Amino acid sequence: MLAATSPAAGLLSVNGTLIAEAVAFLLMVGVLWRWVYPPVMRIAEKRDQAIEAGLQHAQEAEKRLADVRIEVEKLLDEARVQAREITDRAHREAAAEADDLRSKTRREAKILSDQARVDIIAEQDRALRELRTQVGALVVAAAARVLGDAMDAQSQHKLIAHSLESLETLPK
Repeated sequence: MLAATSPAAGLLSVNGTLIAEAVAFLLMVGVLWRWVYPPVMRIAEKRDQAIEAGLQHAQEAEKRLADVRIEVEKLLDEARVQAREITDRAHREAAAEADDLRSKTRREAKILSDQARVDIIAEQDRALRELRTQVGALVVAAAARVLGDAMDAQSQHKLIAHSLESLETLPK
């Protein structure tokens, strides 16, 4: 207690307690420096390296993601172009098939029309022949009535042949 009351004892006065505390502090720093600080520093450095590696992996992943996005956009653009080409080709093929079908239908219609004309002409000729035959028979019948029974069979055939020839020379 004397030291506390002595005027020379102050806050910075050197005494045994201060020296013991300084020695204890230096021993503690030495122990910490020798056995505690290196493992803590290794752990901190490993942690820093792990964080750095994680950041590096994250940056690489972002770069790969950006590259993949660019590649996906390219693929989508190519797919869009191919889809447009396929659609355009399908439209062209459909138009060509429609044109072919129209042409084929027109050809078939012309063939049917021509065949119908041929059939009509043939039917008309057949009807005219039949009509001439019937007119010839009527002329013979009328002539036989007019002349009576005086005509023989040979005269009738000559008259029929002459009548048919005159009918054939008539305008059609």
